Amino acid sequence: MSLFAFRPLLNILPYRLFSQVCILPHEIDRFNAARVRIQDWPNDTKIIRETLSTSLNQWRNDKRTSAWLWIPIEQAHVIPIAAELGFAYHNAEERTAVLNQWLLTTKSMIPRFATHQVGVGGAVLHNKTNELLIIKERIGNREIWKLPGGSTDLSENIADGAIREVFEETGIHSKFESIIGFRQIHRYPGGHGRSDIYFICRLSTLTDTIDFDRNEVLDCKWIKLEDAIKDENPILRRAAKQLLFGLKNGFEQSIDFKLEQIPSIVTGFTFDFFTRPINSNK
Repeated sequence: MSLFAFRPLLNILPYRLFSQVCILPHEIDRFNAARVRIQDWPNDTKIIRETLSTSLNQWRNDKRTSAWLWIPIEQAHVIPIAAELGFAYHNAEERTAVLNQWLLTTKSMIPRFATHQVGVGGAVLHNKTNELLIIKERIGNREIWKLPGGSTDLSENIADGAIREVFEETGIHSKFESIIGFRQIHRYPGGHGRSDIYFICRLSTLTDTIDFDRNEVLDCKWIKLEDAIKDENPILRRAAKQLLFGLKNGFEQSIDFKLEQIPSIVTGFTFDFFTRPINSNK
């Protein structure tokens, strides 16, 4: 008997039993889309083609919005067949490709994969001297002084990313205080076609002895803010001006966007909210 007759049981059957035409084991997400995650696809291309086609017809009849396939790299033989049936790449990462297809007659509402990458720079002020921590890197044919920093990791908070990058590059342990600015740029060089958002985080020192990574950084030092505002790097100059202004006028009163934890409307979740502090007495 075909597994098609036991469609409600498919989600609890081992996927390796998928050996004849059936409705693919799937789950329905909150957007009414069918999502298929199978580790063991058959080698029989005829079964794959007929099963995908049968599943698509059923999902269209059920008014599903879209269909999604997670294809392990070891099962890449499924991809050409899926493409013939209307699937397209949505994204790929490490050992998995994600394909999708809009099933309704309306315009597709599926958003593109990530449009931006997120970078962080640590504007680290020495707690005693108010000097700024900077590093020297080679960019193209030039050696440039800049703030330590880099790209955030997947699911890494901005604050944590800044602290981590500063430590990895300079050996300095630091504490997150606020965001003092950010910049965005499109068609970012080396960004794989993504735009880039770069957050400048004000950090205070927990240690002050430099031990920089010589494989990544040419040099590292503490510099007076008055000297930093004369540097050729416009981001470094602007960050130094912001910090000088904050020292004179109070950081919270002038430049800080502080971190708050705000509950989400989605039960059980919170999110980071960066905002200027509000004086409720005024």
